[in-house]
Amino acid sequence: MVKIGNKKLPTNILMAPMSGCTDLSFRLIAREAGAKFCFFEMLDSNSLAYEYRQTVDEMILTIPKDKPIAAQLLGSDPEVMLKAAHQLLKHTSPVFIDINAACPVRKVVTKKAGSYLLTDPDRLFAIIKKLSKGINLPITVKLRIGYEICDQDEIIRLAKGCQKSGAKALFVHGRTMSQGYAGEIDYETIKRIKQSVKIPVFGSGNIFTPVDAKRMFDETGCDGIIVARGALGRPWIFKEIDHYFKSGKILPEQSLDYKLKWLKKHLVYLREYRQGQLGSKLGFMRKVVLWYLSYFRNSAKIRRMVVRPKTIDALFAFVDNVEDFV
Repeated sequence: MVKIGNKKLPTNILMAPMSGCTDLSFRLIAREAGAKFCFFEMLDSNSLAYEYRQTVDEMILTIPKDKPIAAQLLGSDPEVMLKAAHQLLKHTSPVFIDINAACPVRKVVTKKAGSYLLTDPDRLFAIIKKLSKGINLPITVKLRIGYEICDQDEIIRLAKGCQKSGAKALFVHGRTMSQGYAGEIDYETIKRIKQSVKIPVFGSGNIFTPVDAKRMFDETGCDGIIVARGALGRPWIFKEIDHYFKSGKILPEQSLDYKLKWLKKHLVYLREYRQGQLGSKLGFMRKVVLWYLSYFRNSAKIRRMVVRPKTIDALFAFVDNVEDFV
């Protein structure tokens, strides 16, 4: 098993932090479907540092069986990031804390956070040093392979700088900021980063199938992988990857009944744990329904129909009868 700092992880296949996605309900479903290690959603350091409780409480909501877990902080100010980490540790016990230097979303980048930090290595290194010295947990960093373009020598220098500043592992998404989530994964650059540092490197990007997972390992030599969008509506991808790595065989495509079983269980968890007003809660539950059903024929029709239920009970009834439409 892979080790990050002084922490041993039970697996080297992790569920990624995804803003607006990986809440408690998602994590519980993922764990039941084979995930052995999860992240909280990406957490904004300003919200944590200044205790905007209504926003933060739900994002760090957890229960005893929601372990082991890590946290990822988004921010640009070393002092605020450290304060946020201390506030986080008052409420929960992550195995390690990751610094997000990868998010490509424009509103994040304009705040000099996320992948903007790739353009300001000194700021990133200062954050790593501040957290490494200020809390008694391993600090890791999520990177992309570049900002506008990939300059391998530059990103390797940055990766080495992260290690020197105290980072205990790197999570590397194989695209630049400007690519967003489109285009091919640059496995070669992840491989070079892996070869240039002594700390564990996890590969990320376009892991939608067990074959994708194996390719990431084979082409990069990485120590582990993180699964992100490939788990949306398909939490059983973790079982599929595990089965493929152990047997060399791909499990057959799951039946509609199987997928609906997991969807209904996910909705039950959302009904129990999701906070907020009815409209917001119902809207999120509709989004989850579409995660599971977007791959079926008539998916456009389902997208139009899923907005019709005006109560949670009505949404459950819609799902109970969705076989009539797919």
